[in-house]
Amino acid sequence: MKENSSYSYYDSEERTIDMMCQTLDKYYMEKIIIPYRKSEKTIDMHTHTNYSDGDLSPEKLIRLAIDKRIGTLAITDHDTIEGIKKVNRNENIIVDSGIEIINGIELSAKTDKGRMHILGYGIDLKNKALNKKMIDLKDNSINSVLSIMEQIKRDYGIRFGYDDIKELVNANHNLGRPDLAKLCVKYGYATSSQDAFDKYLIDAYNKTRQTSKGLQYQECLELIKNSGGIPVLAHPKSLELSEKEFLILLKEMISCGLKGIEVYHSSHSKEEMNYYLKIANKYGLLISGGSDFHGKTVKPDIELGTGKDNNIKIKKLSLLDKLHK
Repeated sequence: MKENSSYSYYDSEERTIDMMCQTLDKYYMEKIIIPYRKSEKTIDMHTHTNYSDGDLSPEKLIRLAIDKRIGTLAITDHDTIEGIKKVNRNENIIVDSGIEIINGIELSAKTDKGRMHILGYGIDLKNKALNKKMIDLKDNSINSVLSIMEQIKRDYGIRFGYDDIKELVNANHNLGRPDLAKLCVKYGYATSSQDAFDKYLIDAYNKTRQTSKGLQYQECLELIKNSGGIPVLAHPKSLELSEKEFLILLKEMISCGLKGIEVYHSSHSKEEMNYYLKIANKYGLLISGGSDFHGKTVKPDIELGTGKDNNIKIKKLSLLDKLHK
């Protein structure tokens, strides 16, 4: 009887604790505040807002991250820091949310083929040189998009209305091909953003890339380092290089100040992640990773925190350890 009595007591105590937790969870959910357990936290160090080519505002991106129980989130908009600046100006966005926000940026570097992007983490948002360069990059983004627009007009007869072009040029965010993809869908030239890229925008970009202004990777690395940040090579797969070409380039970039590599990314297979992990360890590079989340319009198959078909779930990164020192 004593054993049964003892069992009933502890069983009752557990039920009471469960009920208390349910009540607390309901309260926190209503307040958009989620109490994390250490084992539940995930990390996403590569995301975009509507200040570059993402769908969501910084506030909505952070709320989504909270809903998904992400413990650390880096906002890394393309060639702009306006989105992360807004987060820093409005601390109420993350007050009591249990989420850590990392200052970041993703700079586009000129390359003959493929795409080279360099992520910068822990940057000083008040750095004068960085802010001056952001103005130049916004102007460059307008000129680049206008060049691509002219190219698809010549090659495919695609034309947009004056009001849409005017609205595009006067937009608050940095322009990119996703803006043209949306217009292609609006005007019936494509069924989706991906369809627009496949039919017109990849080809047009390759034809105009050499004449467009942009940063060399050395400039990107220098800009990030001089603003107190850590430069990391984003999704190396997108470079479209052979293994030999990649290793030659990587060594050159390391000599110019590259500190890390994005091992975990939505576009990487498990085998590719293992390869980049070995490369990072071999060359003493910091390890980073993230979903490259944009939202349903630009990359509908990529989810915040978990990537493509749940191919990433990051719990620990040496880059984050470095940022916390």
